[in-house]
Amino acid sequence: MDPNSSDVEVLARSAAEPWLFAILYERHHVAIRRYVARRVGSEAGEDLAAEVFVRAFSGRERCRAEQGSALPWLLGVANHVVADHRRTEQRRLRALQRLASTAPQRIEHEDRALSGELVRELRGLSDEDRDALLLVVWGELSYAEAATALAVPIGTVSSRVARARRALAAAVDRPGGRRSAELRENKLFNA
Repeated sequence: MDPNSSDVEVLARSAAEPWLFAILYERHHVAIRRYVARRVGSEAGEDLAAEVFVRAFSGRERCRAEQGSALPWLLGVANHVVADHRRTEQRRLRALQRLASTAPQRIEHEDRALSGELVRELRGLSDEDRDALLLVVWGELSYAEAATALAVPIGTVSSRVARARRALAAAVDRPGGRRSAELRENKLFNA
């Protein structure tokens, strides 16, 4: 196939010749990976960007590439993949919360013990604040590294982490001002 063929032509021919879809991957994978990584962080971004192309390949016959480019369609697929990822994360956190409420006081999760109270409060944070906090605390990234992972300025990461820590502190402070030992163990309040 002519390397100058439009995305519309490549998509049309890929219905009969599936291997041609690789041309679209070569043209757009960097933009898709960058976009997804900006939405969910670089680590999950790699896997989710791959999922975008798997779904796009499966649905390539339904694509209406406008103005000769498949990129807007691929970014639309990416939005669906990111939304599915967020829903999965919320379901996982809800399941951890339910387990913690029916099981002993603490549950094991990735070699950390979490209470239902902490899981509930983490779920209550905005996606952006939770992502920043967990990249810094559990991901052990510096604020600068978290800023890179989230593709935001370092000040934004600092604000999100501070806001998340304030929300968690307000939610789980014990009478008399004692913070939960669990939060200290999970480093949620360490700067």
